[in-house]
Amino acid sequence: MKTTSYPSKYAQPKGIFTVGKTKFKWYDLASDPSEVSQQDIDSARVCIENAEENFKNISDLGFVIMHRCGKNYLLLACTWRSENELWESVYYDGSGKFEIWDRNKTHLPTYCVWEMGIVYHESQSWKKYLGSGREEKDQKDYLKDFFEGEV
Repeated sequence: MKTTSYPSKYAQPKGIFTVGKTKFKWYDLASDPSEVSQQDIDSARVCIENAEENFKNISDLGFVIMHRCGKNYLLLACTWRSENELWESVYYDGSGKFEIWDRNKTHLPTYCVWEMGIVYHESQSWKKYLGSGREEKDQKDYLKDFFEGEV
């Protein structure tokens, strides 16, 4: 049986990214977050701004994971749609630009071991928000609650 080594990666929060009415918390995820270039982040942001999901017109909260995988990226745009389920769009830059990752299958991958550290934190932060009065101050508290660290 072949075993593969999975060294740790680091999740680094990068602030709030607003697309119209949707506010995302932004995370870079990489073995070394300094490998995530500003040019790549800018390309990823343009992808989300122009996404078919039209985040501009949906008042929503969520988070983005810009995951450096070798020389490429997975870009996960996740929103809560004001409920208890996490909605996700996944993009991949394998062609040199970010495009939707067509995952039209019955059993498909969700989050890898590194992404799950961020997703766990975000689920706990969102659960706290759902238990609040869901006022503007509660939204601000959610948007200030970032994860940072080794995953």
